[in-house]
Amino acid sequence: MKVNEAITQYIDYRSNLGEKVRTIKYLLLGFGKYVGFDNELVTITEDSCSKYLDFKGIQNGKATSYWFCIYSAIEGLYQWAIVRGYVENCALPKYKPNEPEIFKPYIYSNDELKRLFSTAVSYRKCFNILYPEVIQTMLKVTYSLGFRPSETVNLHVNDIDITNGIVYIRETKFYKSRMIPVGDQVLSMIKQYVSWRANVVRTITSTDNHMFLDKKGQPVKLSALQQAFRLICDMADVHRNDASRCDVRLQDLRHTFATNRITQWYKEGKNVQTLLPVLSTYLGHCNLDSTAVYISFTDNLLAEASNKFKSYVET
Repeated sequence: MKVNEAITQYIDYRSNLGEKVRTIKYLLLGFGKYVGFDNELVTITEDSCSKYLDFKGIQNGKATSYWFCIYSAIEGLYQWAIVRGYVENCALPKYKPNEPEIFKPYIYSNDELKRLFSTAVSYRKCFNILYPEVIQTMLKVTYSLGFRPSETVNLHVNDIDITNGIVYIRETKFYKSRMIPVGDQVLSMIKQYVSWRANVVRTITSTDNHMFLDKKGQPVKLSALQQAFRLICDMADVHRNDASRCDVRLQDLRHTFATNRITQWYKEGKNVQTLLPVLSTYLGHCNLDSTAVYISFTDNLLAEASNKFKSYVET
């Protein structure tokens, strides 16, 4: 079987399982182009795989996380091919380099969140295609509901049940959907925005049902939200001061939500162990391991957990 044929069938197989395969497809097409699409998969050597991995995933003599992403994608292809008898062995190198240090998401303080939200309405003085009110609400919704940024961007007006206080997330990551209950404070904020949006949309005569529109009546793109977020962070002076490989991210709002939720449960004396599956479902995860990635052990969280343990021992 030729490399191109193997990649195509493998991507189709993963897609038919209901997975989103854009990233895997991108990684494997890069690999296929390097080793030759028309070559037989069984002729690909370990040396070729090693050279490609080093070419794409080695920086300053060290393997990056991208190295391991490529390795994982190629490994999946070979496992699929071995089971079906297309090849006998995996051509990937048997020994992996040391993995890079695990990236730690940034957890915003309450003061930083306030600065981000307040700065969102004034981060640009010149004419811009984005409404400041739209960007501010998008940031608030992303944090307050623990959304993935892509979920915020893809939210539609019809996804919000104001009467029952429920937001529907439809076919997000891995094509999963979920219902999210909304508290009174957040629901009030959404109501105000929906009212504001109704007046604005009327003036631009847009028929688009997306929740968040620009001044042309078009849905706000994720790239536009990320660019606005970067400008807001600069103006609000919200940055990382550690040795992390990147600055604060839009995705960190979701990490902050999860960590703050756990901290609040400890403060309220709740049984966190029994509530973790609830948080996992709320975030759209199918297992607790995925949720654990979003929980950072901040000083506040450790202090509340310590108080909980202390009260348990004393009783």
